[in-house]
Amino acid sequence: MGFGIVKLTASLGDFAGRYLQRPLGSAAASAGRRRRLLAAVVAAMALSLSAQVAWSAQCKPHHFRAPYFIKTMGRCGFDQGTMSFHGDGVEQARCLMRGMDETRNLGPQMAMMPAPLADRVGNEAGLPTREALSTYLSKLDLEWDFAQYLWLPVSRANDNDPAAPMARYFVIHDTSGPNFGHRAFPEEVDNGYAKINSLNKFRCSDGWGKAHVVINRSGDMLLNHELEIPWRETKFEQAANFSGALKGLFLHVELIQPRRSSGHGRHNDAQSPNPAFTPAQYDRLALLYVIASVRSQHWLIPAYHAALDADIPNGHDDPLNFDPESFAESIETVVKKLQPSDEMRAANRQ
Repeated sequence: MGFGIVKLTASLGDFAGRYLQRPLGSAAASAGRRRRLLAAVVAAMALSLSAQVAWSAQCKPHHFRAPYFIKTMGRCGFDQGTMSFHGDGVEQARCLMRGMDETRNLGPQMAMMPAPLADRVGNEAGLPTREALSTYLSKLDLEWDFAQYLWLPVSRANDNDPAAPMARYFVIHDTSGPNFGHRAFPEEVDNGYAKINSLNKFRCSDGWGKAHVVINRSGDMLLNHELEIPWRETKFEQAANFSGALKGLFLHVELIQPRRSSGHGRHNDAQSPNPAFTPAQYDRLALLYVIASVRSQHWLIPAYHAALDADIPNGHDDPLNFDPESFAESIETVVKKLQPSDEMRAANRQ
């Protein structure tokens, strides 16, 4: 969008320059027409520049954030020595994929993890090839934002310290907005409703965009930070206890989810649409999970924002009403599409 505005402004200026050189009749008429044309061009350029400024939002917080210390390493027992939570990949995911219950407290651990996740998280088996993934992304017209970076690693902890571990956690968020209060969600909540689904409000010209990727309810994606860029999006990561060492250990994805009041409290936002997230969102989230895992060379461990910040005051409840089964099914679908065909397997055996 920014490039289009600049191009339009340049075109207007070029047009004005060429047009003002043309003969326009008498000297008086010529001067008057030139003044009017110049005024019109200046107005158009001012409008385009104001639109560019509106798009180029400055997202960096303007207020000072005092450092804070956390009292525990979280419900899942984070170990600063190993830079990981307690247990193997599945144990960590079962603990970290916990949302809020009806009482707005962190729910119990997942009793049984869906097989497409349980068979993968934390290990390296069954990762698709970069070549197959690149071809698939090209078919989806996602070359520029995702395919071209497949041969690069993801971020490392401690702000990309070469000696620090590569990103291990794939954190799922929701935007928790816009908040409709006591009003009903619009019928077109999942498609075409700009107030909800527009990605423009998440674009930032100063590099402070929300999360690495934002996915709207139609499945469109906005890449705010390439996956090699260390970023922090939870209070847990930003705690002074870690002195910045966790920056880069977590990758963050925001799913657009509007909220409304459930009737308890004036500013309550405890109700999500039904379904809370769309099939298109689960499919794109699964694709991002596969992309990040392939680049990490191991299947990342999914985590909810709510679980990471559960023991911190004013923590978050997202992703609200997330369905792990739908996420797991979408992962399985993506992976199957990336498997070599029978003809290719036969050629490889020869």
